[in-house]
Amino acid sequence: MSLLSAISPVTHAVSTSNTSVHVIHSIEVFQYDNRRLALPEMDGYLHCGLLKIASHGVTGWAEYSFTDQVQHLDLVKWSRVFTSLKKCPLDQALSHIDQQQQNWGSVRSQVALEALTELRIRLQDSPDVWTSTDALINHAFLLDYTIAYYSF
Repeated sequence: MSLLSAISPVTHAVSTSNTSVHVIHSIEVFQYDNRRLALPEMDGYLHCGLLKIASHGVTGWAEYSFTDQVQHLDLVKWSRVFTSLKKCPLDQALSHIDQQQQNWGSVRSQVALEALTELRIRLQDSPDVWTSTDALINHAFLLDYTIAYYSF
């Protein structure tokens, strides 16, 4: 179900340093439009999308998916838990996710952990490695397949 495989790479230069001093500058949450993706019918309603976390021009992301009995996902309400991560140093954000796992639930905790882990790895890579292997998201393409978007 991954939309990321169809996204064009973009390159950016980034300075690398100790990730403990990096703070989260922005967080974006996308909810995919299931009709545009032609996803199979499920018991309940399928909600899937992408969490994108950025620090110093480097981005980590993770896709999420879950089913429930609610037809319309209130993306702002569902994503609100991630606001506590903004402006946090990466190490503190990882600790916060661990502490909030029971309150956030497994889907939100796991997607945040995956995005932050990828961000940390990218920040530790040299700029040459990062830009040559990057598959950053082309916003226009992604928004074509998004039914809801929240950024903070």
